[in-house]
Amino acid sequence: MRKIKFFFPVLMLIFIASCTQMQQVGFRSYETEFSKNLDKQTQEKKLYRDFETIAIAKVTYFNSALANQYYNYLKQHNAISSSNEKLYESFVNECSKNTVFWVNLYSSDYESSNISSKNSFWNIYLDCNGEKIQPLKIEKVSKDSPLNVWLYLKPKNYWSNNYIVEFNKSCLNNSIDFNMASIVGSLDFKF
Repeated sequence: MRKIKFFFPVLMLIFIASCTQMQQVGFRSYETEFSKNLDKQTQEKKLYRDFETIAIAKVTYFNSALANQYYNYLKQHNAISSSNEKLYESFVNECSKNTVFWVNLYSSDYESSNISSKNSFWNIYLDCNGEKIQPLKIEKVSKDSPLNVWLYLKPKNYWSNNYIVEFNKSCLNNSIDFNMASIVGSLDFKF
């Protein structure tokens, strides 16, 4: 019995060590260039008040390179049907013309989670060298939209809403400062 107690932990240690070395001996990694860049271009922030979560926002900056990788990744995996191809091409085109963000927003209060409304709880803007640039458009993405496909690569909140926020490409600054401000607090995303 003593040998089994000793043998089992040693066997587990050997197994774990061999798993970390699998890539070196030829096993394939499923992390793609797109998923790495998606992680780099995505940030999540939380806003709390009185021990309560007011909002959770996950923002992805879709520059033209990431949008093209997204499109090519989906084409490579046959995830684009011919009926949706124009929708994806339009999204990639918008990302090359404008500054585009994908916003996944959860709020404990339903009224404050709608950022596409004219009377929104949130003021969304880009801070470009101290100048506040307002979005050209904020479009709510329906839950069944084909554009939501990329979200399966990231853990998501099923009670949140998705939005595409577009700004004019007038800010030529290398760093992009996306802001969501409200009377309760603000969320600042630096890319």
